[in-house]
Amino acid sequence: MNTAMAFTTYSNSFNYSISQRISSAASQVTAQCESQFIQILKSLSKQNKWIFITANTTMPSSESLLKHGIELSKFVRLKESHRLTESETIEKAKQLGTASAIISNANCFYFSDSQWLTLNRKLAVLH
Repeated sequence: MNTAMAFTTYSNSFNYSISQRISSAASQVTAQCESQFIQILKSLSKQNKWIFITANTTMPSSESLLKHGIELSKFVRLKESHRLTESETIEKAKQLGTASAIISNANCFYFSDSQWLTLNRKLAVLH
């Protein structure tokens, strides 16, 4: 086998191995984020405050949420505003003081220990 062919074969298998490792690591991170997101929702759904979901946010199915012990009666989907951006809607919802969390496609903002915290939902994709 010539050197160029051997190098190409080795290079392709090396790239495949790296790709597999990256995919595996990404899956583990996604699973951890998904688990954290579910645990946060479960805890927040037990509070006497609402969990707001912005207008175009995708969420797990009701069956999936119920399976994890999350109370659906606390969820309120916000209407799309023709005056405010999603970011402005989130800030306004935070100021109202009636929500324990505000969920958008990108983030989950939740109130804990007298401050708003953010969980990046781009890593936590649920079906």
